[in-house]
Amino acid sequence: MNSHSDKETIIDNFDWNQLSLERLKLLKAKISKAMDLKRHELYLTKSTTNNTLIYGYRVSLSKVSPARLRSSLSEYQKCIFGISLGSKNFVERKRIEPCIKWISENFNACLVLVTDSIYRLTIEVRQGVKGDEARLEAIRTGEQFINENYSLFEQYSGSCQFQLKKASEIEQQSDFKRYYEELQSLYQKNESFQGLVNLFAQNYLNRIQQLEIQQVDEGRQHLGITYLLEESALNACLVKQGWLVVVYPGSIKTFEDISEGLHPEVPLPLQQMIWVSLRLKKWTAGSGSELK
Repeated sequence: MNSHSDKETIIDNFDWNQLSLERLKLLKAKISKAMDLKRHELYLTKSTTNNTLIYGYRVSLSKVSPARLRSSLSEYQKCIFGISLGSKNFVERKRIEPCIKWISENFNACLVLVTDSIYRLTIEVRQGVKGDEARLEAIRTGEQFINENYSLFEQYSGSCQFQLKKASEIEQQSDFKRYYEELQSLYQKNESFQGLVNLFAQNYLNRIQQLEIQQVDEGRQHLGITYLLEESALNACLVKQGWLVVVYPGSIKTFEDISEGLHPEVPLPLQQMIWVSLRLKKWTAGSGSELK
C-alpha cells in the first residue's frame, strides 16, 4: 500500500476510546479546520474550472437576548434551530450549512423545529390557497425540507446530536393548545402585548408580500397575528421541556424583546427563552473577501 492508504488504515482501525476528552476536543478542532480548508480548496478548483466566482456564506453571532447572557452562552448545551419554510435562509443549502456548522461547534444537542403547519399561513397570503389545501401543501413542504436536508444535519452530527421535529407534531400536545389559548386571551386583554403582535403581523405581511404599505386588509392581518401566536405557543412548549435557547439566522425583534423581559405578561416559558440571532455574510471563494 502507498503512504496515503497506510495512514487511512491506521485511522480506521484506531481505538479512539484510548484518548482523553481534552485530546479528542483538540483533534476535533483540528479536523474541523482541515475540513474548512478542504472545502475552500474545492471551491477554488470549481471556480478556476468554470471561470466563475463561487459564493458562500459565513456565520457569526450577532445578538443574544437577554444581552447579559452573551458572555455565558457557552454554558448552555442544547438549542432549538427554528426553520422558517419559504425563507431564503432555508431554501439555499449554502445558507443553511454554515448555520448548522456554527450550532455543531457551540452546542451538544439541537432540536431542529420545522414549522410546517405554520407555513400554511404564508401559503394563504402568497397564493390565496386556504384551509385544508394550504395545510396539506405546508406539510408536504416540511417533509420535502427534511428529505432534502437530513443528510446535511447528519454530516455534523459527530459533535452535536440533531433531532428534527415538525410543528404539526407539537401542535397535538395539550400544552400547545393551552399556551395558544392563553396567548389569544392575552392579545385581547393586554394593550402592550397587542401592540407587539400587531407590529409583528405588519412586518411579516410586508416581508412575504414584498410590499411596504402601512395598512393591510383585516383577513391578512389575522393571518399574521395567528402566525406569531402559534409560533410563540410552540416555543413555549419546547422551552418548558428544557430547550431554553432558540437559534435563528437573522433578527426577530418581537422575540428579542420578549427575551429581554419587556413583556412580562407572556407565559412563563417565553419569559425564560434565550434568543440567539446569527449574522450571515456573503463571501466569494476566489478572494475570500466578504461582500456587502
